[in-house]
Amino acid sequence: MFDWNDVRYFLALQRCGKLLGAARQLGTTHATVARHIDALEQAMGQPLFIQQADGYALTAAGRQLLPLAEALENTASQMLDSGKRGHVEVNGVVRLGAPEGLGAQFLARHLPALMAQYPGLEIDLVAVPRFVSITSREVDIAITLERPQANLVVTRKLTDYCLGLYATPAYLAAHPPIAEREDLNGHAILAYVDDLLFSRELMFHHGLCRHPSMPLRSTSVVAQKEAALADGGIVVLPYYMTYDDPRLAQLLPELRIIRSYWISARSNIRRTLRYRVVWDYVVELCQRMQWLLLHEEQNRCID
Repeated sequence: MFDWNDVRYFLALQRCGKLLGAARQLGTTHATVARHIDALEQAMGQPLFIQQADGYALTAAGRQLLPLAEALENTASQMLDSGKRGHVEVNGVVRLGAPEGLGAQFLARHLPALMAQYPGLEIDLVAVPRFVSITSREVDIAITLERPQANLVVTRKLTDYCLGLYATPAYLAAHPPIAEREDLNGHAILAYVDDLLFSRELMFHHGLCRHPSMPLRSTSVVAQKEAALADGGIVVLPYYMTYDDPRLAQLLPELRIIRSYWISARSNIRRTLRYRVVWDYVVELCQRMQWLLLHEEQNRCID
């Protein structure tokens, strides 16, 4: 017979993949994690993990145990939630995945306010220029550019957001003036690497003008911004990455690109208190910051 304490260590190791990572998450030592895993495996009568070169992976028995362990975690969280009055304590780690720009230059600025409200909460912010997977448990909550199609995932539209064209005043002064879209022909446009795009929602550069010149391309929107700041050309950026940066000037302000963010998690994960807290905070934040995400009313869009 196993106890809940062993299950906590099982879930931590499954999510982190390494003993040291699980130990940091639980505030203990890797030896303690190993001891609890060993106790659970003895209680189950079979190994639950196999050690690989890049960490620990679940065995078939471990995969069978996982949904039951998560159900126990959800039940324990709900019991704590219902038993509290007044301030609710929120503890544990939540791994939040987001596109690089949103994660690095929007969420990172606002998450400390949530951490101050819940000192026991820890957030792993995975801000990368690619998709992150909920179903393979790379993250607990994911924000994506496209609506996920996976089963057993709860999804809602998080927000629309606005992108525009930007360049430094020095670049604009050194090149022919731009009064309309076709004036972009011949200008250096900083763009994505087409065959490495992780979402079709980022395929907007070729539609800016008839003959776009894209001499410098990057998979990173942050790298594109840095290249623009070095007077390297014209860049397409979300307004939230530029509104407080006086080094960039907006071009053709009537020309706007509207895209959407979606937020999702595994359906059972929303019953766990710390995940609900992070989910609700991000949703409320985006609603409150619509002025920043959308800039102004849309005048003209590029599909």
